[in-house]
Amino acid sequence: MDANTLIDINQQKQLLAKTISMPAGYLDDYHQHPWHQIIFPVSGLLQSEIDKRRVVVPHNALLYIPAGTPHKSVAFTHTEFSSLYLNPASKVTFCHAPKSCLVTPFFKELVLLLLKQADAHDNKATENLLRVLNDQIIAAANYDIPLLKPKDRRTLAIFEGLIDQPATRLTLAQWALQVGASERTLSRLFAKEFNQSFRAWRQHLRLVLSLELLSTNCSIQNIALNLGFASDAAYISAFKALFLNTPHKYRQFMLQTKTARSLSYCQ
Repeated sequence: MDANTLIDINQQKQLLAKTISMPAGYLDDYHQHPWHQIIFPVSGLLQSEIDKRRVVVPHNALLYIPAGTPHKSVAFTHTEFSSLYLNPASKVTFCHAPKSCLVTPFFKELVLLLLKQADAHDNKATENLLRVLNDQIIAAANYDIPLLKPKDRRTLAIFEGLIDQPATRLTLAQWALQVGASERTLSRLFAKEFNQSFRAWRQHLRLVLSLELLSTNCSIQNIALNLGFASDAAYISAFKALFLNTPHKYRQFMLQTKTARSLSYCQ
């Protein structure tokens, strides 16, 4: 059942939850919901476009989308995320602007509790938890990981090539020969669309691709080498600068979230 149908038949509730799974490459084109939505990643990689911004939503973040806000998402890999839908007619008045939030341990536990609470009968406790949720959204640090997927067909060809072989060491000049553009043109395209050099964008892409590998048993060293980093130390340093955490701590955070979600379904 799609989210808006679920909302239509549960207008009396304050809170609904739904797990959404997308195959790699799936595009959930522009749509909107009559209730507020929270996107909480479980596995995979999701890029969302909302309010003229495109952001990647990693596993230590969530995306808050106010009711009636058009948005679309694309799955880089097979992706699963939990969605909370919050009734704007409830007694809790939520934020009016979309926000990508850094998730603290307390914030994560609150969201997991609400995902579980959505299956229970509404009560005063649910309302109180929703008030705390709104406070957490307001207080959370903005956490925008910029877009990665290009629109121009030539830079898109480079993106697709790196998705298939992220460790490839082709220079921009070598890519230029493959995609039918000059090195200068490609350099200008990356600067225009991403405000980054090709090398910075490529590292950014490799770091985001590493998130999926961190959900496997692959060692940190092998992840670094498989993605083209010179060493695990170089990978760890770059990862921490972008994701505000070490790969090891990020992996722990992600695995704890998966375990908690599994347990909530079993109870």
